[in-house]
Amino acid sequence: MKIHLDELGLARAYTQGLAFEDLSTEQVRLILNRGRELYRWFKGHPRTHALINVLVIAWVLGTDWVVLLRLPRWILRPDAHPGAGWVVAAAVLTGALHSWLLYSLAIFSLHEGAAHKIIFPGNGRLSRAAQFLAVNLCRLSAAEPNYYSACHMAHHAKFGTEQDSEFLNFVQPGRFWRTLLPLGTFLNYSDFVIHRPLNYTRGRVISGLAAGLYNGTYAYLLFRRFGGLFTVVVLLLLPHVGFYFDRMRQFTEHNLMPLENKSGARSFGAGFSGLLVGGGPWGQPCHMAHHLVASIPWYQQIALHRFMVRLLTEKQRRQFLLPAGLGFPRLLWRVVRDANAFSRTSGRTT
Repeated sequence: MKIHLDELGLARAYTQGLAFEDLSTEQVRLILNRGRELYRWFKGHPRTHALINVLVIAWVLGTDWVVLLRLPRWILRPDAHPGAGWVVAAAVLTGALHSWLLYSLAIFSLHEGAAHKIIFPGNGRLSRAAQFLAVNLCRLSAAEPNYYSACHMAHHAKFGTEQDSEFLNFVQPGRFWRTLLPLGTFLNYSDFVIHRPLNYTRGRVISGLAAGLYNGTYAYLLFRRFGGLFTVVVLLLLPHVGFYFDRMRQFTEHNLMPLENKSGARSFGAGFSGLLVGGGPWGQPCHMAHHLVASIPWYQQIALHRFMVRLLTEKQRRQFLLPAGLGFPRLLWRVVRDANAFSRTSGRTT
């Protein structure tokens, strides 16, 4: 991801006039104390932690197999002679679920694995081998773990500064909208991408080959079982649905928030929309908790989020959490509207 210095300037100008209620010293103390308790449990139960993550990986890959090879057979029963409409409908459902599952696996592998190295921590031979495999699972969706890791760790260390390689506190909507053009996951319509470098590197080529092998194998099986029309629709949806959720997540989790690590992130929460956009419970639905205590794994981020919510004032809840009802669509609309309006008044737009 490329940092735009004009957006850094917009972020600084926007936060100067922001009537924001930061976390109090007491709130931070209580949250950090709870985070330390969770971290001690995580470090004291390595086998339980490893089992949890093995189950996550098995569930995602197993569900992907069911979605691709079993679900269409249940919908398109051989004795029913389904027409083209049913074939397309089944393919749309299959392709959308497959794409989202690969997004869910990728954000887990990139964030917990490549960046924070806590999927299978440890120095033993088995732990190192398992961690290597977990880090590289993101390549099944053509993501590049080494690039993401470097950007994300700079994001934590240099949050809200010129050295923040994943600067997100003011992203102009034009950069976001261009990622939604066809095949934006591969083509540089916009530099607002984090799962790969903008140029072709050795790591990006390896990821492309891994994704081609995984999805190509399934495409062959789909073609043999359900025909060309079904397979084409699935392949058209594959690089779009999950990527769009990923772009919506990253566009909204920091945008128009303060340039300060403890108050600079939102949490979508563990409700339906939070899990959908965040990539599942093992993705990043509770991103504010992660920035407050970056060392704890995904399931403890959810626990810390629930603890933290009870401490927030009403104004803080409006600032840090999704609105009630159609929470994520309302948040997305508000961020787009306010970022556009502030860019216009400042005379700087993309």
